[in-house]
Amino acid sequence: MKVKKINLKILVLTVLALTTFNSTIMAQKEKKHKEIKLVRTSEVINVSTDSLWEIVGPGFQHIGIWNRNIDHATGSGDGEFEGAGCSERVCEIATKGYSKLREKLILYDIGNKEIAYKVMEGLPGFVLYAQNHWTVSEVSPNKSVVKMDITMHVTPFIGTIMGSIMKKQFDKAIAQAFEDLIIYAETGEISEAKKARIEELENKSKK
Repeated sequence: MKVKKINLKILVLTVLALTTFNSTIMAQKEKKHKEIKLVRTSEVINVSTDSLWEIVGPGFQHIGIWNRNIDHATGSGDGEFEGAGCSERVCEIATKGYSKLREKLILYDIGNKEIAYKVMEGLPGFVLYAQNHWTVSEVSPNKSVVKMDITMHVTPFIGTIMGSIMKKQFDKAIAQAFEDLIIYAETGEISEAKKARIEELENKSKK
């Protein structure tokens, strides 16, 4: 009788151990990526939401005109969303470590002044998915802000390590983009940083 009780106890403990092990394995299989989120909002921009939207929405494929970190951008494809001038764009990136990004529109909402796109090509291999969602909002008449909501899925191991570095790079790039956008929206002129980048590229082409 005592032996049976001991055997039963061992059996129960074994089943519990196997159940825990299987649950751990299943959880690891389900968690195939780590998610990185960045949500940033610009300072108040002294223009109406309509004026700012013209730069962010219809100007989607012209971001290279004012953003210092994008040397050139080209739109392509028929707009799949009402009001969109293209369905994709290719950006030549000024930041070291990148060359070109191909991005596809996944949201274009004129009424709510929202635009979102996902990166199709050009990111490091440890980045499994990346998208950026811009929203233009009114603060008061002729005062507005733009919010960026970036989501990235990276591989669990190397992606977790490199993802933190990328997050810092993105934070810097977003701050610079906001600065350039504010100047361009409020004055119609490009920032001094963008002018310096254009001059740098012109000098390189002469060599």
